[in-house]
Amino acid sequence: MEKKIGLKSLIFMNVSALYGIRWIAKSTSNSFGLGLGAIPTWFVFAIVYFIPGSLICAELAAAFKDRDGGLYDWVKEAYGEKQGFLVCWLNWVAKVFWYSSFLTFLAINISYAIGVPGLANNKYFALIFSLIVFWGLSIMSTKGISFAQIFTSTGALGSTIPTIVLIIFAFLSVVVLKKQPAASVYTLQTLIPKLNADSFVAISSIMFGFAGAETLAPFITHIDNPEKNFPKAILISALLVAVLYVVGTISITLLLNPDQITASKGLLDAIGKGAASLGIGSFFIQIIAAGISFSILGCIILYISSPIKMLFGSVEGVFSERLTKRNENDIPANAVYAQAILVTIILVLTNLMPSVDAVYNVLITMTALASLFPYILLYASYIKLRKEKPNMERPYKMVKNDGTAIAIARFLLIITLIGLVLTAAPVMKTFSENVIYEIEMVGGSILIIISGLILWRRREKRLSNN
Repeated sequence: MEKKIGLKSLIFMNVSALYGIRWIAKSTSNSFGLGLGAIPTWFVFAIVYFIPGSLICAELAAAFKDRDGGLYDWVKEAYGEKQGFLVCWLNWVAKVFWYSSFLTFLAINISYAIGVPGLANNKYFALIFSLIVFWGLSIMSTKGISFAQIFTSTGALGSTIPTIVLIIFAFLSVVVLKKQPAASVYTLQTLIPKLNADSFVAISSIMFGFAGAETLAPFITHIDNPEKNFPKAILISALLVAVLYVVGTISITLLLNPDQITASKGLLDAIGKGAASLGIGSFFIQIIAAGISFSILGCIILYISSPIKMLFGSVEGVFSERLTKRNENDIPANAVYAQAILVTIILVLTNLMPSVDAVYNVLITMTALASLFPYILLYASYIKLRKEKPNMERPYKMVKNDGTAIAIARFLLIITLIGLVLTAAPVMKTFSENVIYEIEMVGGSILIIISGLILWRRREKRLSNN
């Protein structure tokens, strides 16, 4: 008999899914567009967007505690099977092109962990390492979510502990012992995000850096006492993640000016500077890099399992039985391997063929909006279910009053729609480049949606013929 996932493990798994330590450096870097403006932005969106959105996912997961389709079941219940499939399709397609950048971030941290940072610039090392890791995690993900707990629990510690170290080093070095002056000047003027196209895109990215509360919902039937433990775990992990993001962004800017922060290595550079001022050897950076690497492993294995289980394990009739068949661990293993083959092709092409890199960047742009559409369907479904099915059994409610719950969800839906528009803001230098960029972004999303509709139409034809 399978051992159910308890509250403690669930909190670790949620933190692993929700908290991306890389966002601290990326959001505060001036090249990303926000600089010190990231500090109030993280705080505001944690309060008005992240926490209520997470509680909505907790309510839906508790209400559907006997089903493990996650987003698919929620949207299907509100709008039907077709829309349920589309939300899974959009979610999965976006993830496929996301793995490459995340694996690159992992390779950078591993190169620091083994004391050879120069390896981070070696594309052959990055390729071979990424392939080994992705295939290894893909195989492990077929063993079931209970097996994945080993990586997600370690991963949660691997992301939270380095952030806590960053916070301690920053405040000890700058505030308490005054070993060095603050690298940034905090004034009302510097803390207010600049209103330009780059910052609009950065703000929308921060908003969706908070995404992921729905990730574990496809494994709800594997959780012990899910109607109670899932909401508890979501609330605890959401509060923890919000604090880490806000205090972490303050800490990194105490040690480095936003002009000095790079998205890929800013966190390690900041901790290294803090360690040096406190007389701690450079070996400490290797330990931190190893911890961050574990956090990435934990996050990747969750993001391999969840979209696959939703798309291929819940939706019937779209794909062949060979892909959708679940193994003894309730995972569509053949679909996992098919995804690994697809990601392998993408990794090989983008690493070994320089001209393909530009094409890959186009594909990333094309799938950017696709990653946001599922959240529009999520909040719209929640509104419809609270409005049209007020008597549906809900072991946990974000708020008891239906009108208040619907108003909160509508507010989140509006913010999500604004984020969608901001993500598509023109950021190129010339008019012609912006036209191409917008065609890629908007056109790519339309193509992904159309391809999903074509797959669904084929399913309907097969069913009607049978």
